[in-house]
Amino acid sequence: MNVLTETRDLRKTLAAWAAEPEWSMLARYDLLRHKPPQTLGHRWYRRAQHALAALHLVRPHITRYSWLPTLKQAQPSGNFQTLLIWAPGVARENLRPACEGFAKQLASRSGLVPVLVTDLADFAYFSRLRWLVEYVPELSGDGPSYRERKLRYLAWRYRDALVVPAALGTASPSDWEEVMRMKF
Repeated sequence: MNVLTETRDLRKTLAAWAAEPEWSMLARYDLLRHKPPQTLGHRWYRRAQHALAALHLVRPHITRYSWLPTLKQAQPSGNFQTLLIWAPGVARENLRPACEGFAKQLASRSGLVPVLVTDLADFAYFSRLRWLVEYVPELSGDGPSYRERKLRYLAWRYRDALVVPAALGTASPSDWEEVMRMKF
């Protein structure tokens, strides 16, 4: 499978996952959930909504805000777009050259902020890249897979990002340009 069809299939899959989010994961990882509303009426409404959501009668309160995946040490200047590099299941010997290829391509593009989604715990290497890394481990246990649930959550969280597979890092410059121009 070439990089273009892999990118197209990946974007379709993630768009489908983002369209049907798991509300319990969204409520669990909502960064502003502990910030109380300003008015007394809104606080009572939020408490009632929280009680009804705990009983699975209504959806939980989810704040819709823009997610900024930038790191303090790698702040871009001006406008930027998130580049989501999807690499779950990619072996370490394939991921490192792909990351180096992305680093070379991104050196000339200041408008892209890379976020790496991976299941590899190679944090010493990833910290040298100065990218945000979304680590998705495989945890064993009963019930639904945490990894699958978190991948679906990340698809929703980065729903506005430009999604590319890790294989694009080792692709030719013409394939790189084609994927960057490709619309969903």
